[in-house]
Amino acid sequence: MNRFTTAALAALLLLVAADARAALYCVDNEAQLRAALATIGSSFDTSVHEIRLTQRVFFTGTQGFAVQVSGPTGDTVISGGWSAGASSACDVQTVDARLTVLDAQGTSSVLSVRRNSVSGAATPLIRVANLTLRNGNAESAPVGLNLANSFGSIEVDNVIAHGHRAVASQFIQGVAIHLDSSSNDISLRNSLIYDNVGNFIGGFPLSSVLFTSLSLNSNRNWYVTNNTIVAAPSQADSALRIQSDGNFWVINNVLRGAVAYTSSITGAGAAVDPLVRQLFNNLASTPLTDRATLVLNQGNSFVEPELDPITRALLPSSPLVNAGLGAPPGGVPALDAFGQPRVFGIFIDIGAIELQQPPVLPVRIFGNGFE
Repeated sequence: MNRFTTAALAALLLLVAADARAALYCVDNEAQLRAALATIGSSFDTSVHEIRLTQRVFFTGTQGFAVQVSGPTGDTVISGGWSAGASSACDVQTVDARLTVLDAQGTSSVLSVRRNSVSGAATPLIRVANLTLRNGNAESAPVGLNLANSFGSIEVDNVIAHGHRAVASQFIQGVAIHLDSSSNDISLRNSLIYDNVGNFIGGFPLSSVLFTSLSLNSNRNWYVTNNTIVAAPSQADSALRIQSDGNFWVINNVLRGAVAYTSSITGAGAAVDPLVRQLFNNLASTPLTDRATLVLNQGNSFVEPELDPITRALLPSSPLVNAGLGAPPGGVPALDAFGQPRVFGIFIDIGAIELQQPPVLPVRIFGNGFE
């Protein structure tokens, strides 16, 4: 460990909460982030570990940010958008995934958090929120966000992931976001994923987002809610693949690319066909339901979503405005990926970004041809 890393670690540890039940890391530069991850990977304590990232761009250099969590019971939380308040540089959070960026600049993967050990029957959570992850590049996927929790649930909220490349992957994994939970719940909500390209060495494109598991549990719930996932380079490539048993809830998403639901997983034995609830999504093509049972299939459309070409937000004329399911099962954060209010109660918009102005309504033409 060089003297700069040592100094960063010493400064960081001064910010770790003394409460044994919670360790808080306020992170303002790359050295502090690596030091926080190193501490979480070697502490072997029971604390909840929370990393708060300030509003800036964190560059990976040639080595992605990564940790193998060591604690026996505590949750692991990483979130962005933090700024100074009364007591520290990380007292106030602004919800907007654009404010805190992890950027690999095409030189490495971006962020990996993995856990494969616990104490007793503990089910610790891994949660990532309010971040942009961009420009990951490696031979094998995943290169954006990689979360693997062998014993607890996974939550991802308000994340933007784009510009990731995995040109000759040895693994069939998600290029931009890869979520792997053994037998517990997973949720991906309010996230914007676009311009991610990966290919398996076997000769076929990889999904932008993949949910998977190496253990069986037919009672678990996996939620994909109010996301915008646009496959690249073509919307014929794979946007989303969910593979395991259990209950798949796919609600209020813009899914421009191939979608697949299946019980086909590696190493876990024979899985019961998953039950899929597919509600109020905008799709580019009919999803593949290989070894999956579609028990609810309502309110879905295949129309052109009318997205802004730069932000991927809905245009005021989009047919997806006010077309989503209000208060969806599994919930959705009160603010969208850009920190704007969601409309609850009856209808919300489909996708990751809520329109903040009156929609342009279609012109009504009467039977006599006059308006």
